[in-house]
Amino acid sequence: MNDLLPIGSIIRAEGIDVMICAYMKKDSILNNEHYDYACCKYPEGLSENAILVKKDKIERVKFIGFQDNQFVEFKNKLEKEND
Repeated sequence: MNDLLPIGSIIRAEGIDVMICAYMKKDSILNNEHYDYACCKYPEGLSENAILVKKDKIERVKFIGFQDNQFVEFKNKLEKEND
């Protein structure tokens, strides 16, 4: 899965369903690693801690969130910054 998924997308990662809430999170508390997505459990929603997911850990995309022109511009900007 190389393509950036929009916020609100529902994925299965490491055996659980989660919803993407934010992009490119750095876990400075545990191991200083970079993650592609910060997620919450689906359908439960937000709790105290985000679930951090790397793209290569996505097992399945169950739903793709809303995409508009703003998302496409944002996605293009992020992709340019990470090349």
